[in-house]
Amino acid sequence: MLIDQHWDGDGLIVFRHSQEEARAWRKRGVAVVNLSAEYPGDSPVFPQCTMDNVAAGIMAARHLASLGLRDFCFINESTRKYSLERLEGFLQGVNAASGRLHRIDVPVSTFPVRDCPKRIERTIWPLLAELPRPCGIFTKDDIAAVWTLLALEKLGIRTPDDMPVLGVDDDVIFCHTTTPPISSIAYPGRVIGFEAASLLDRMLTGSSNWEPERLSIAATEIVIRESTRHVVLSDALTTRAMAYIREHAAVRSLQVAEVARHCGVSRESLRLKFREQLGHSPKEEIERLRLRNVMDLLRSNRAAKLEEIAYQSGFSGGDELCRFVKRMTGRTPGSLRHSHDGVPGNFGS
Repeated sequence: MLIDQHWDGDGLIVFRHSQEEARAWRKRGVAVVNLSAEYPGDSPVFPQCTMDNVAAGIMAARHLASLGLRDFCFINESTRKYSLERLEGFLQGVNAASGRLHRIDVPVSTFPVRDCPKRIERTIWPLLAELPRPCGIFTKDDIAAVWTLLALEKLGIRTPDDMPVLGVDDDVIFCHTTTPPISSIAYPGRVIGFEAASLLDRMLTGSSNWEPERLSIAATEIVIRESTRHVVLSDALTTRAMAYIREHAAVRSLQVAEVARHCGVSRESLRLKFREQLGHSPKEEIERLRLRNVMDLLRSNRAAKLEEIAYQSGFSGGDELCRFVKRMTGRTPGSLRHSHDGVPGNFGS
């Protein structure tokens, strides 16, 4: 069925629309919910149900800051409202981490289609080359992450060692077409779809007005892949300790004393260096990575028993695993596994 300005049904859930379509649908009394932050004109005419882009930006900054970074860059498209909203949240997160924000504007939507790849390269290459290293890069979406990674590769800049890259949407087509695969903030599509349908139902039954309100749904998960797995920090001791923690913490109980012995320093020296470089302790980093591994296992195999997951992640049994997850998240493994969001809101940080 062709859905255009002549469509004469009762209700629509749309992803963006033209002014002509908006005028026609309003004239016919069609109830409309827009799934995009974008809209024609100066202000929205239909209710919106979208990702909370500001919250996504904050989540991105927290994740990149947890790698020990102090320089951050946002790949922005200033012609898009969603990109500017993500930039706003990213700036808030960078400021909270006492970091330095760099910004690269790439107005892709204004480039001619045939010349778009070359225009992107000419715009982004010199600006990426000038960034300090290491620097965490957050892109407006996964498509931008792809051409950012391609540019970094051609410039001879290592990802994630020198510049980890994080996208938005977790589109597996884009995230797995690069080397390394791209870490990305997962788009909460299931929840957005449910809430948009509920809003449309209320509009059609008269229990909700048709004013252009906006429902913002927060993302709850960062899908970690190789593009943000590690980073080479300015401090060699912290970099070495982080590499050892990443290698061992996910599969067994790792003690801070063992990490300190591996690095040839005292526990107190390691703790002070972590505080200086990362803003948290070695123990907190170990627990953060253990939790991330447990959540990955819960997500990837919903049929696996807790005892099996406990064995794979170095816990003595299901009871110890449950206590750990409850202490870290305030929720049980079962509630996380079977909920719509799947993971707690602060997991990606």
